[in-house]
Amino acid sequence: MRRLGRIVSIVFLTGALCACSGTTRQPDLAGTVCTESKDRLGDPAAVAVDMENNPALPAFIASRVYAPSEISARVGQAIVFTNVDPDEQHTAELNSGACGTDYLDFRKSDSLVFKVPGSYPFYCLVHGTTMAGTITIVQ
Repeated sequence: MRRLGRIVSIVFLTGALCACSGTTRQPDLAGTVCTESKDRLGDPAAVAVDMENNPALPAFIASRVYAPSEISARVGQAIVFTNVDPDEQHTAELNSGACGTDYLDFRKSDSLVFKVPGSYPFYCLVHGTTMAGTITIVQ
């Protein structure tokens, strides 16, 4: 009976540790959905998205947002994410884990370029789903 208890404990512990390890990106190795690119940061046709503190809330409330959080772009158009929050890093990660930006420090940028039309929910790996939005890609 003690052996069964140990096995159950080990299985439980392993599951708990896996759950605490955070989100792991499932890379879109073929690049079929989207790609991350630093090459498109200066693209004048890019859609700009700021990662910031919510200006509608008092400064003492830690509420981070994407501005805008509902993003529309065309296939092949760059979406440039810029961290304008001097206090924390941010990312933009697809819920599917297919692709996302690097961890961005203050005033740093990264871009995502989509190859497939669709609706793509995303969030910040640092702040979880409390900092989230949706990217809609059209032809």
